[in-house]
Amino acid sequence: MEDRITGYKLEHCRPLCVKAIQSWEKLKEQLDKALSELDLVPHLKQKFETILYHHIPKICIASCPNSCSQPQIKDFAVIGYLRPKLTQEPCQGCQACVNVCIEKAVSWTGQGINLNPELCVQCGACVRSCPSGTLAEEDSGWELRLGGRVGRHPRFAQTVGRLSSDQKVVSWVIEILDYYLKYGNPEERLSHFLERAVLSNVPSAHESNGAKD
Repeated sequence: MEDRITGYKLEHCRPLCVKAIQSWEKLKEQLDKALSELDLVPHLKQKFETILYHHIPKICIASCPNSCSQPQIKDFAVIGYLRPKLTQEPCQGCQACVNVCIEKAVSWTGQGINLNPELCVQCGACVRSCPSGTLAEEDSGWELRLGGRVGRHPRFAQTVGRLSSDQKVVSWVIEILDYYLKYGNPEERLSHFLERAVLSNVPSAHESNGAKD
């Protein structure tokens, strides 16, 4: 298997998805290069007597919060987001944004639209649908999650922050993997290490990394 040879498994969305907010292609290319340079296989051989599938670090990129590539059950989840905002541009009253929002986060008040940030998953559908520019992008980037897994003790990856650029995401992943290689116990899989040593006191990953030496 290719992941046994490379020492990691990197998954992503399908290409040309109309709901994509961020492009996974460039991020995947950068991650592949950085992970290859990290040369994980010799390190994993030192940590595990036999390298099994669940010992291999798993990274998943999803271009939007729909997360069709199932990032929530991977060691590293990188999920695109777009936070909408109301602008001063006059609303045409077409209610396209209301109709497209399956979360009911956008509503029509009779005099304009209202955004409910508590319901919004930041998928960007309302912004794409707005013909008048009344709804626009406030900010966008990648949401970061750590520690997902399946198996005997499954858990969803925990949100640790957000980053604005691909390069910052790559640095975040590599720094945490390096932290694991240095301080993980023998026979300790990555998701268990993250739960024990990182997620228990993880700092905010907003424009920073999620691990400290």
